[in-house]
Parts: sequence; C-alpha cells; structure tokens
Amino acid sequence: MGRKQVSRRTIEQLAKIYLLTVMVGVRIIHYNAGRHSGIGWRNVMDSDDLLELADDPNFISGIYNYCDRWCERCAFTSRCFLYASEKADVDQDDPDTRDLNNAKFWRKLALIFKDTHDLIRKCAEEAGVDLDSIEAEAAIAAHDRKTETAKKHELSTVARDYARMVEQWFAKELAEEEKIHVDAAHSETPAEKIDLAAAVEVIRWYQFFIAAKVFRALLNDDDEEIENDLADDNEMVRDAAQNDSNGSAKVALIAIDRSMSAWWAVQSCLPDKKDSTAPLMAVLERLRDGIETVLPQARDFLRPGFDEVLSDFVS
Repeated sequence: MGRKQVSRRTIEQLAKIYLLTVMVGVRIIHYNAGRHSGIGWRNVMDSDDLLELADDPNFISGIYNYCDRWCERCAFTSRCFLYASEKADVDQDDPDTRDLNNAKFWRKLALIFKDTHDLIRKCAEEAGVDLDSIEAEAAIAAHDRKTETAKKHELSTVARDYARMVEQWFAKELAEEEKIHVDAAHSETPAEKIDLAAAVEVIRWYQFFIAAKVFRALLNDDDEEIENDLADDNEMVRDAAQNDSNGSAKVALIAIDRSMSAWWAVQSCLPDKKDSTAPLMAVLERLRDGIETVLPQARDFLRPGFDEVLSDFVS
C-alpha cells in the first residue's frame, strides 16, 4: 500500500506543531536570566522526552496557545506543558545560550531546529503522511502566500507600527531605565511611584507581543472549520467562536487593554507626558477597533484554563 497523500489541512496542522516546537525552543533559550555557565550545549530535550512530557494528564491542553507568556505572573504554570518543558531543559540557567554573540546560542538553536524537524518527520510517518509529495509542496506554497497576505494586512502593519512607536517613545522620553525612578520621584504619592514602574513593565512586555498575536489571528482567519466529522446528534458542535483566529485575537485584545491601562497610568504619574503618549494610545484604540471589526467573536473565545471553571481551583 502506498503512502497517503497529505491534505492541505493536515500540512497546516503539522505546521502548527512545528511552530509550537520552535516556540518552545526559542523560549527555552530566552527564559530567565542565567546564573551559571559551562553547561554542555547538547542538552535540549529530545523528541521522545518531549512527547512523554506532553502525555502528562495534569496539563491543560493548549493553555499556552492563548496566554500572554508572562509565566512569572501566571497561576497555571503547574498545568502548562510549555512551562514544564522549559524547566526540564538543563541549559535554562546558562547565559551563553541566550547571547546572540556566543557560538553556544547558535549551536543550541540549530539543535532545536534539527530536533523539531525530526519530530515532525516522525509524527508524519506515524500518520502515513508523505511530506515530500507534490501536494505537500503545493500546500506549503499556499501557506507561504497566506503568511505574506497576513503580514501585509493593515492590522499587522498598525501593530508593528505601535511596537516601533513605543521604542521611539522610550528612547526620547525615558531614555534610561534609571530615569523611570527619577521621574517617579516627582510623583506625589508612593503608590504613583510603584504604578509608573509597573506600567512601564506592562507596556514593554506587550510591545512586540501584540503584533505577533495579531499576525497569527490574521494568518488563520480564512480557513477555520468546525471539525464535526465524528459527531452525532447527541454531541455538542463546537461553538463557532472557538477557533485559533479568535483565540489569538482575544489574547491580542487583552494585551491591548492592559497596555492602554498602563499608558493611562503613565499619564497619571507623569502629566507632562500626556501629549507624547496620546498618539500611542490612539494607535492602540485603532488596533482594538480593527480587530473587533475583522474578528467580532474574538472576545467570546474561551481560553483553555483561563476562561474555564476548573474543579481543582477555587476562585
């Protein structure tokens, strides 16, 4: 029996697995400030270990897809496969693996991509999928075209513009991190001093994150289908809002909401910055309105864990 020809949808699902695995690798490299050095570079979890870890029933499936990546502030780290995979990597405390100018960084990154490639090949083989078929090449080409379209979308452009504007604002208005504390010293109350530092942290955290999530929402916008092939009359059909586009857009909207609140805090603590921050808030408002227009069901998306009632937790 010949190998099964891969469908476009299967290729895109495998592509999502690929991107997830790469994301795990990149976050392994960048996670936390290092304290030790001299750790061997050939210490990335291999595919078998990764798959075994993923089988842990304690993890909430897909919770990492729709979070804001701020693990230090998350109550669900013990239920997250991505967080566990980071903690399992023995190189997480090695600063050399996060230094772009260090050969260790590039060796580790190359290893991550190799292991990712091997994992995808293994999963495809088990599924009887021929990744080298002509149909697969056509599906990949179609995905590349979608990627370019999403990148050029007005909302993607606005989101990238916002990230650039934030960088310019800090360079001009708060050129040095220490200046935050200097400016905060002019605040009237201790609470305002804390608010300013916290607001800056929030703004910086979501500065580039918003654009990434907007891009992902637009990338998957036109091909989401409700998979109900095995459902019968007694099974509930998945709600139309429950797709990756809406999930990604919801996280982007949450990041936008929090960023706007942070900019309000900056204005409150530093009234003389009101005029310079107004254009940034206007861009965020434009971006928020645009997302809600293009993906009107985004806020209805229920994120695994975060928007669900879990019996193991008491609110």
